[in-house]
This record gives sequence, C-alpha cells and structure tokens, in this order.
Amino acid sequence: MKFGIGTYSFGGFATFLGLGLTLKEKFEKIKSLGFDQVEILAVDLEMNSTADIKRWAEETGLEITSVHAEPTEEVIKKMAELGARAVIWAGTPFNCKAEAIEVAQYLDKMAEFAAPYGIKIGYHNHSQEFYVDEGKSLLEHLLDNSTKCFSQLDCGWAMNGGMYPPYFIRKYRNRIVSIHVKENSKVAGPGPKPAGRHDASGRPPMGDLKKLPLEERQKMLESFEARMKENAVRFDPQCKMGSDISNIDWKEIKKALDEQDFEAFWIVEREGFYDEHDKCIAEDSQWLHENIQ
Repeated sequence: MKFGIGTYSFGGFATFLGLGLTLKEKFEKIKSLGFDQVEILAVDLEMNSTADIKRWAEETGLEITSVHAEPTEEVIKKMAELGARAVIWAGTPFNCKAEAIEVAQYLDKMAEFAAPYGIKIGYHNHSQEFYVDEGKSLLEHLLDNSTKCFSQLDCGWAMNGGMYPPYFIRKYRNRIVSIHVKENSKVAGPGPKPAGRHDASGRPPMGDLKKLPLEERQKMLESFEARMKENAVRFDPQCKMGSDISNIDWKEIKKALDEQDFEAFWIVEREGFYDEHDKCIAEDSQWLHENIQ
C-alpha cells in the first residue's frame, strides 16, 4: 500500500509566502522520508510550471495524487496534465445548512467540468465543519446536497471535532476519495459557530502577499509563528502515530475504506510535531507501512 504526504507539512504558512524549501527540494525530502505520493498546494502550481513539477515528480519517483486548491477550470486542467486524481478544496467559510448547499452546488458544477479529465472534486474538513445546524453537521449537509463531490476526510480534525471517522466513512461509502492521516488525542468539539460564507474577512489575497518584499514576508511569518506558539495547545492532540494516547483506530478506518468500490488515497498532514520535524514525519511513514496493509 502506498502513502503520501502534503507539501504543506514542509513549511506551512511559510509556503504561502514563497519562503522555505523549493518544491523540488520538498519532493526530494518527501521521498527520502519514505513516501511514494504527494499532495501539492495551489501555490505550488502558481510558482512552478507543470512541466517542471512533472519532471521533479518523475525524478523522485513520486505520484502526484491531488492539490489543495479552490477548484477552478485552470487548476483542474493543470492537475490533469500532472496525472493527478483529485482537486481538493481545503476549506471555505460556511456556517449553516443553506450555506453548505451553496458550497455543494459550486463543487458539483466544478465536478461536471472535471469529469472528462478524470479528476474528482473533493472537500477537506477541519473541526468546524462538524458544527451542527438543523440536526446535522455542516459537512453532512454539504455531502447530502451534492451528487458529485467527494470528501477528503481529515481523520484527526474529524475526531477532534467529535466525529468518529469509521462511522462517517461508512455513512458516505463511495464518497471518500481520500483521507488525511493526522493523529489525535482528545475531542475538543467543533467550536463556536464558524464564520459565514458572506462575511468580510479583510484578509489580503495570498497572491498580493507574495508580491511583498522578502523582508516584509519574513516579518509576517515571524508574527504568525509567534501567534502559533501562543496557541500551541490547538496542535497538542497531534500525537505520535500509534501512541497510547491516540483515540483514532487506523485499522478500523482502513476496514471502512475497504468497503468502498474504489481505493481512497492516504495523505499524511502535520501541523503539530512531537519531536524534530523530519523525525516525526519519517516515523509516521514507518508506522503506516508497518501497521496498515
């Protein structure tokens, strides 16, 4: 069985600012740490040509499974060139059933465009998508009102938000295109009502941020990292794979996924590290290869 990891795990917010390792360097490191597949980011497509990305993947022997990006016609076409399986929207604001339906309708529209390219359209959750409105979680409203959209279930955030992953996978059998492998050690719940789809965030577009001088971007990164340290408790649940404090049963998740008519791909994602960065990630890969068949 093959396992992948997202390029987000090699830089996080720095990646969106055009800082840190190059994509080629990330591919080389990902392969060296024991992975065979990779999920890229929208910024990776923006900063590199598809020809270069494809060449680096071939040189390292990595399969590009997917991208975390808002589904657009341009993104879908680029991912088809790379031989990918899916375009995954890694979260967008919505806080009620009506807004979940809006998101579902948009994703279905993009799925119709993507189908001839052999690309599936998916949605990636965090904890807030398990906020309950009108008797169901927001993510359930989204999938119940879509006929063409798939889920990339982030199992760590799902469990942290109060949703048992095997139950969700079985409820939406044949709708799980992928899972994010993220350990979890406590249930915090989905939190307060999320931001609405039509709320003004005031956040500048990431494309504009990348145009800022290097010094400005570095200051922004330092400020972000300082805030993350103050709120480090949010990432405390992301324990070691297979830890005694884990509340996720990865073998039961595998059993649930095996009940589908197609294979979902597994992507490791970490925001929290229990030890040195590369050591954590290498141990994730080792544990998965030894325990999930």
